[in-house]
Amino acid sequence: MLVLLLGSNAAEAQKKISGLNKPGYDDKVVHYGFYLSVPITKYKIEHSQEYADQLAADPGGGGAYAVNAKVSPGFYTGLILDVRLFEYMSARFVPGVGFYGRTIEYSNIPTGGEAQEVVKTIGSTVIELPVLLKYKAKRRDNNVRMYLIGGVKPGIDLGNARSGDDAENELLVNNFDIAIEYGFGVDIFYPFFKFAPEIRFSHGLLNQHVSNESVYNRSIQKLTNHNVSFILHFE
Repeated sequence: MLVLLLGSNAAEAQKKISGLNKPGYDDKVVHYGFYLSVPITKYKIEHSQEYADQLAADPGGGGAYAVNAKVSPGFYTGLILDVRLFEYMSARFVPGVGFYGRTIEYSNIPTGGEAQEVVKTIGSTVIELPVLLKYKAKRRDNNVRMYLIGGVKPGIDLGNARSGDDAENELLVNNFDIAIEYGFGVDIFYPFFKFAPEIRFSHGLLNQHVSNESVYNRSIQKLTNHNVSFILHFE
C-alpha cells in the first residue's frame, strides 16, 4: 500500500509538471511574435452646417440628401515585440500594415440635375505603429489567463487618400492619424508557443476630412476612423 501511495503521488506530481506549458515564459524580458487581424471599420461623420441647412429647408425630407458611413471589413498583420516591465505588466510594440476600404454612402445627392445614390470608397494601405501596455492576470487552469491592453496607434496612409474621382467629385482625407486603442484577450499556452485571441477597439483622434468644393466634401465637417478588430497573436 505504501509503494502504491508513493507511486500515485509521484505520478500526480509528474502530471502537474508536464501539464504546465512553457513554465518559464514570464521570466524572460523580451518576447517576439506576429499577429493577424480582421477589423470592422467605418468613419464617424460630423456633418457640416451646409448639410444641416439643407435638411432644415426640407422638413419632409423628400428633396434633402443624406450622408452616412458604412461598415466595411479590412485586414492587417504585423510583428510583436513584448518587453516585460513588471510581474503582470509588459510594453508592446506591434508595427504592421493594414488594408482598409472605408465607405460613405450619399442618398438623393444632386448630380447633373438628377438625384441619385452615390457610394464613395477610400482605399488605404496604412503603416501602423501601435505602442501598448498589457496588464496580465495570473494563469488559471495552468495554461490560460486573461489580460487587458491599451495604448496609442499612429498610422500613415501610403495611398493617395482620395476616392479616385475627378477633382470636382472626389472625396479627400488626410494621410496621418493617431488613435486610442484598448481591448481584452486571453493568453493560451501551448507546449511550443503562446496563442492569444483578442478584441481591440480603436478610435481616431484627428480629423481626416480635407475640404474642397466637391458637394461630397461640403456636406462633411469632420471624419474620424473607428475600428473593432479581432486579432490572433502567435508568440
